Amino acid sequence: MGILIAYKKGDTIYMGTDTRVIAGDSKRNELCECNYKIQKLDNGMLLGITGERLERQTLIAYSEIFTLDKNGELTKKHIVKEIIPKLLSVLIKENLLVEKDGELPYVKATILLAYKDTLYEICANFAVIKYEDFQVLGRVADSAQATMANTKETDDINERIVKALDIASINSQYVGKPYLLIDTKELKYNLVGGNE
Repeated sequence: MGILIAYKKGDTIYMGTDTRVIAGDSKRNELCECNYKIQKLDNGMLLGITGERLERQTLIAYSEIFTLDKNGELTKKHIVKEIIPKLLSVLIKENLLVEKDGELPYVKATILLAYKDTLYEICANFAVIKYEDFQVLGRVADSAQATMANTKETDDINERIVKALDIASINSQYVGKPYLLIDTKELKYNLVGGNE
C-alpha cells in the first residue's frame, strides 16, 4: 500500500511516494518505472495510486482513461463525467469493484491526479476532492500529515516530502526507501534515499 504525498506550490504539484511492496513475509522495492506508484502519463498528467497492488497495476494498464478535457485542462466536471464512468467500466470488467449489501460500491485504491497546478483525489467511493494545498494518502498518512502541514513557503518542497516519507517509514514496515519524487513542471522521476 505505502504512502502518497502531493503538495501544491505556485504553478506546480510536487509528488512523492515510496517504492516498497510487501507480499506476505517478503519485502522488496519496485524500481521499474512501469510499476511506480506515481505514473507519468503521455498527456502530462501525474497519476498517483495507493491501495492494493492488483488495483494499482490494473489502473496503470488502463491509464488511457485518465484524460484531459477538450480545452486541455483537468477539471472536476471532466473527472466526474468522463473519467469516473470509464474507471467504473474498467473496475467492473476486471472484477475489482467491491459491492456489498447496504453499501456503496468502492475500490481498494485511492487516486491522485495532478496536472500543472491542479490536484484532485478520486476517493475509494468515487468522490472527487480538489486540493489547493496538499494531500497525504496511505496507511500511515497521519504521521506524515503534520510534516507537510508545517511546510513554509520558503521550504524546499522535495526535502519536506522526503522528511514526511521518512516519518512514515519509521512508523510502518509498509513504507521504505528509496523514495520517488516527481513534479508537474519537470515531469522527471528522481529516486532518493538509497535502499533500506
